[in-house]
Amino acid sequence: MRIAVASQGLDVASKVLRCASYMCYRVDRGIIVDCQNMPNLSLPPAQLATLMKDLGVTVMLAQTVEPSARAALEQAGIEVEAGSTGTASRAARTYLAHTLAGRDEELEAS
Repeated sequence: MRIAVASQGLDVASKVLRCASYMCYRVDRGIIVDCQNMPNLSLPPAQLATLMKDLGVTVMLAQTVEPSARAALEQAGIEVEAGSTGTASRAARTYLAHTLAGRDEELEAS
């Protein structure tokens, strides 16, 4: 599994298409084992989705996701999650924690 986080420096970017880069986290058995930073090449949404798919990205995180980016990423089979904040690494870890624990169980425990 690979999680991409639209980033502005070390923080989650406000938008997928207008971020400075994508922090790409490789996950093995629920643990982040590698991180690579890929500059935003300002590709059109369909080409961005193809590139992310080719890199093995299965999830894209950002604060907000432009409709054209969401449609292209989802069509490529990439899960899109808006609402991430803080650092990119924290957003990836939070996504993993929700996925591993189950979103419903976490909501019930709150």
